Amino acid sequence: MKKKLLATVMAVSIATLSTGALVNTTQAFSLNLGSILKVGGVGILVDRFGGQINDFLNKILAQNNLSTTYTTKVVPIVSVGTNGYIGAAQVTGPASEVERVEAVAQLEASFNNVARIKGLVPIDSKNPVNASRIQGVGVSAIIDLKI
Repeated sequence: MKKKLLATVMAVSIATLSTGALVNTTQAFSLNLGSILKVGGVGILVDRFGGQINDFLNKILAQNNLSTTYTTKVVPIVSVGTNGYIGAAQVTGPASEVERVEAVAQLEASFNNVARIKGLVPIDSKNPVNASRIQGVGVSAIIDLKI
């Protein structure tokens, strides 16, 4: 199943690359194929396997006495500024609010060149530009997808 999904992601990515006017083969391969696969692949993987990832996380947290009575859901992390999918996160909170979450927006900043800050905010859209924060919902886990 994993191989089929990876093959599908690669085929979509290659088809996307081939539709543009590529000057030569060298330029085509100079594109970072890994980041293209990651950006496109994360959305596909979260849509397809988000429920299974969520169940797995809940099981692991329960085994370590860290479970929650709130509703949980796995959604993509979108980067503010690039609008690309860069990972996945589990959010938790009241069911009515968790249902509204479409993604987690990630904002990055530097604090006096001493610390790197990453803000993770549950939002109501996969496009962080005009999205609104979902109050009462927090991020309970970060999922690093290996693509």
